[in-house]
Amino acid sequence: MPRQGLGQINVAAPENIVAIDDVLWEDFGGSGGEIAVNYQETRTNVVLHSQDTTDAEAWTKTNTAIDSTLYEAPDNSTTANAIKSNSTGEKSYNIIQSNLSVTAGKTYTASVHLKKDALGFAKLRFNDGTINYSATFNLTTGANVQAGNLIGTTNKTSTDTMDDGWFRCSMTFQAQNTTSSGFLRVSPQADASTANPNIAVSGIVLIYVWGFQLEESIEATSYIVTTTEARTRTTTLNDTSDVWDFDSANLMPEADPDSEGVWEVPANIVLNGDYEELGSEIINNGIFAGATISGDGSSFVSITQSGVFTNGKQYKVTVDVTINSGLGLKFQDGANNENIGFATTSGSYTFYFTAGSNASFIIGRRTGGTPFDSLINSVSIKQVDPNDRWSLGTSWSIEDGKLKNDGTNTGFQSAQQNNVTVVGDTYETTVTIEATSGAVELKGSGVYTRIDTLGVGTHTFTFVADSTNIRFTAAASATITLDNFTLREYAIQPQDV
Repeated sequence: MPRQGLGQINVAAPENIVAIDDVLWEDFGGSGGEIAVNYQETRTNVVLHSQDTTDAEAWTKTNTAIDSTLYEAPDNSTTANAIKSNSTGEKSYNIIQSNLSVTAGKTYTASVHLKKDALGFAKLRFNDGTINYSATFNLTTGANVQAGNLIGTTNKTSTDTMDDGWFRCSMTFQAQNTTSSGFLRVSPQADASTANPNIAVSGIVLIYVWGFQLEESIEATSYIVTTTEARTRTTTLNDTSDVWDFDSANLMPEADPDSEGVWEVPANIVLNGDYEELGSEIINNGIFAGATISGDGSSFVSITQSGVFTNGKQYKVTVDVTINSGLGLKFQDGANNENIGFATTSGSYTFYFTAGSNASFIIGRRTGGTPFDSLINSVSIKQVDPNDRWSLGTSWSIEDGKLKNDGTNTGFQSAQQNNVTVVGDTYETTVTIEATSGAVELKGSGVYTRIDTLGVGTHTFTFVADSTNIRFTAAASATITLDNFTLREYAIQPQDV
C-alpha cells in the first residue's frame, strides 16, 4: 500500500514538526504544521571536476601524475583519466580532493568509476576531519574486500558492473562530524590490504578513474558531471502512476499494484559467504625481497622468518621469484619442514595450505647436487578467513575465493557456521556449485537438501531450520567446489504472489 496520506494535498501533522527533509514531502506552511507533496527531487554532486582529475586546484596527487591523455569512459566518451605512477618503491599512491563539506548526522554516498591496469585493487576513502570512512574494491571481480565505519553492521557498499572492465564503486556513511575540510581519496593498491604497493616503474598506468560523486543520499544515484562548482540536478515528479498520486486528484489504489514500490530483500546472514576475506599482510617482506639463494649444490641453503603461522589456520602464500639455474626453490612451514609448494621456473606462484605446529616460514633451494642461483622478488602471506567465520573439518579448505572439499576424508566432514538460524523459521538460500562428485548435503540437525544432486550451476531453494547451525557435510571421498553462498530470512516477493 502507498504510505499514508500520499493521495492528499496535505496532511495534518503534530505541531512540533516545523520542517521536513524528504524528496516526496515539503513543508506546506500551514498553521497546523501541515506538509504537502513535493513535485521535485533534487540531487547534488559536491565533487569538483568530477571527470577531470588533471585540475591542480581541485585534485592533489601523491606519488602519481595524470597527463592530458584521455581514455574511453563507461559512457563511451573519451573522458576518462589514467592514474600513473610518478615515483617508485613501497609508497602511498593516490589522488585527493579536499575542502568538501558534510554535516554530522547526515548520510552520504561517495562513488567513482574504476578500472584496473597495473594494479587490481583500489581504496575509496572519505575523511570528515576525525573519522575515516573507507572501502576497498577488487577491480577484477568488483567485490568489496574491506570496509570501515560505513552504514550498518555490514558496512554498506555497492558495485555496478559496466562494460569494458569498468565498475562503479560506492560506499555509504553517516558523517560523525560537521566539517568544510573533508577529503575524498582514491588509492590504487596491489591487493586488499597493502596501503603502500611496491611500484617498480615510474610512468605506468596504475588504474583508470572517471565520474567522482559525493552526495547526501542513502545510495549512489545517477551520475552528475561537475566542473568548477557543485552541481544540483532537479527532476520533476510527473504524475504518471496509477497507484501513487502526485497531483492531489482522487485515487483508487489497485488491488494488485503492478511494479510500484520497492520490495525489501533481507540481508545475507552468512558471513564470508563469497569466501574472499583475507587478513592483513603478516610477512616482513624485507627479509626476503631481493634476497638470493645460490651455491654449488653441496649444501642446503635457506632463509627463515619466525612467528609467521598459527597452528591449524589457513594461509595464502604468494611469491615472485627468478630462477637463474638449478632445480628451483621450495617453500615450507617449520612443522617438520612441511612443503607448501615449489617454484621450478621464474614467475609468480600462489599456494594455499594449513599451518602445522611450527610458526616459521622457510624458503630453500630444491635438493640436487647441481649449482643453483635464485632471486626472491617478493613474498606475501595472508590468513584465509581471518575472522574464523567458517569452522572447517578435515579435507575442507577455502582457496581462490571458493569453499572446497578435496575428497581425502574417510568419513563425514563439515564446513560450518554456528548460531546463524532460528529453529522453525524459513530461509532462502542460493549457492553456486562449480564441481561436484559424491554425496554432499546442506544440513542443520537433519538434511535440508543434497547439494551434489543439484549439479553444476547456481541454485536457490528454501528450507525450515531445525538447528541454529548451518553446514555443508561431505561423505567419504566426496569432492565439491562452492561459491557465493547466501542465506536470507524468507520473505514473500512479487514473484511469489
